[in-house]
Amino acid sequence: MDSEDDGAAFQQLLGSFGAHANPAKRARAERLATMKPTDKRRRRGQARLRQFNVRVTQETQVLATKLCEAEGWSQADMVEAAIVALAKAKGIKGDG
Repeated sequence: MDSEDDGAAFQQLLGSFGAHANPAKRARAERLATMKPTDKRRRRGQARLRQFNVRVTQETQVLATKLCEAEGWSQADMVEAAIVALAKAKGIKGDG
């Protein structure tokens, strides 16, 4: 047996681990493969095309997190529900 041939040529036989033409595409495919139907990361319902960023206090963030958990909402769902409820309470109607 040749001392050079100790099975260490694995990379030459199969290619190095993780060597793919498009690592970003592979990472996305792996991330999607690990998602379960009950994951909150999947898009549901109407697509949201606008972004709305705000800064809040820590107390407000804790309240928002608890509301989301209690209702099974995403943060976007919670913000939309809060805005609709406040507008209804104030008698304000949307244009759209």
